[in-house]
Amino acid sequence: AMEEHNYDLYLSKAVEVAKVAAEMIKAAFEEPRSAFQTKDGQTGIDLVTKTDQQVEAYIFETLKHSFPTHRFVGEESHTGGINSDTFTDEPTWIIDPIDGTTNFVHRYPFVCVSIALMINREVVVGVVYNPVLEELFRAVKGCGAFLNGKPIHVASARTLSEAVITTNVGYNRTASGIAFMLNNLRGLLGAGVRSLRSQGTAACDLCSVALGRLDAFYEYGIKPWDIAAGLLVVREAGGVVLDPMRTADPAHPLALHTGRVLAGNADICRAVIDVLDHTNVPEHWRQL
Repeated sequence: AMEEHNYDLYLSKAVEVAKVAAEMIKAAFEEPRSAFQTKDGQTGIDLVTKTDQQVEAYIFETLKHSFPTHRFVGEESHTGGINSDTFTDEPTWIIDPIDGTTNFVHRYPFVCVSIALMINREVVVGVVYNPVLEELFRAVKGCGAFLNGKPIHVASARTLSEAVITTNVGYNRTASGIAFMLNNLRGLLGAGVRSLRSQGTAACDLCSVALGRLDAFYEYGIKPWDIAAGLLVVREAGGVVLDPMRTADPAHPLALHTGRVLAGNADICRAVIDVLDHTNVPEHWRQL
């Protein structure tokens, strides 16, 4: 028999653990600067702290106790690559204990915990909590999106001249990666975008789009745990979340493993797609 899924239970558990995780993050945020290690050896731009590891361990342990049959994927525990086999139809929790670790280390207030549940490869519950700004975003598939209990909706900007758009520089520092990022910024600026932002946390960026304080977000080189919860919040707030390279193909909705994402209302997403560079995409962002 098909397992009965109680989305309300899943949401309430996710909110419960997010609140405890948020307390852990906030307590550490208020201390002097965190010690950190780098995940990428000598270049030292992809950071991890003890708080990331402690928060993920706490979330996994607590949710596993409640849902022993579910699968778990987390930023700090995931090893190996990410491909189309990473996610199955099984109920799978996707956790980013601290999205915006660099912000966290520098005490820049855009940090959050992100908790998502996928069933049949579709995100059905998403919770994103920024404990510094005290913003708790939540969404359940088909039930709308909320910030601190109040319904939210994406902004209505239809043209780039009305839009504030956010993107992040990520960790690619190759010549081709840098050229690609700058081509996209040049295109948007040349097309008359109102302004650009870069705040270094995709989960908060997606929620800002859902709330309407930013009009669109795009990024290449994104990880599934950065966007899993936020993409549901955007969709439930009336927005769309797309793969900017596969938009013409409705048979290929956004796949979490490609590392590409674009979010906003449908009109602004079309305007952004027209401007993005589709010819010089670095090889590792081109895989389908």
